[in-house]
Parts: sequence; structure tokens; C-alpha cells
Amino acid sequence: MADDLAELAVREVVALHEFFTAWFRPGPAPDFQACAGAFHPDFQMVTPDGRQLGRTEIIQGIQALRGRLAASLTIEILEIRTLWQEGDAALLAYIEQQYREGRTTRRRSSALLLRAASAPRGILWRHLQETW
Repeated sequence: MADDLAELAVREVVALHEFFTAWFRPGPAPDFQACAGAFHPDFQMVTPDGRQLGRTEIIQGIQALRGRLAASLTIEILEIRTLWQEGDAALLAYIEQQYREGRTTRRRSSALLLRAASAPRGILWRHLQETW
């Protein structure tokens, strides 16, 4: 069914990373609300190096990098799967593969996503943890 939570959550992960690619590369800026509006007010992220960041820090960091990364930047989402789902919450795991200036990096990520009609694509990011 079209509004299946797991399906919406997978589409959200892919769409947000497509936004990041367009936002970080030089060129026309996509609508920033598609990003900022996708984060729950209490959104937290644990970075690959173990720092814990809140929503405000994350949004400021994303804004600061507008158009500043290489035009060669690509981001792919690999091996995405739903680990758990209950009610309006889903826990997803995936690999985020980035290519930039001849170098490829990978992050293993887990994300807690919530269904929310107010979000740009119907899903809010509640928690994200990444590891190299």
C-alpha cells in the first residue's frame, strides 16, 4: 500500500540524501525546508566519530556547507532494510556511500523515523547514528 510506513521511511532516507547531494554541490539550491522540516524538534544524531549533535547544530552545519563540496559528490544508499516497526515508528539500517574527488567513504547508519503528516514527505527523523 502506498502509505506503508516502511516504504515511506525508505523513500525518506533516499530523498533526504538526494537533497544533501544537491545542497552540498555547487549549483541551484533546493528548497531547504525539505531538509529542515524532516527533522523532529528533538532530533539527535551521533556522528561517525562519536559526537552527539542536536537538531539546531545539525541544521546550522548543513546550512554552512551550502554549495561548498565538490561537484563530483555523489551519495548512494545501499542495503537499506527495516529492522523494527511498530505503530508510527520504524527503525531502518543502511549504508551511506559517498564519493567525492576520487575518494569513496561508507557509513553504516541506523535511523529511527516517525510518521508525521506535518513533515515534507510524511516522515520525521527522530534519531540517527552513523559509524565508519
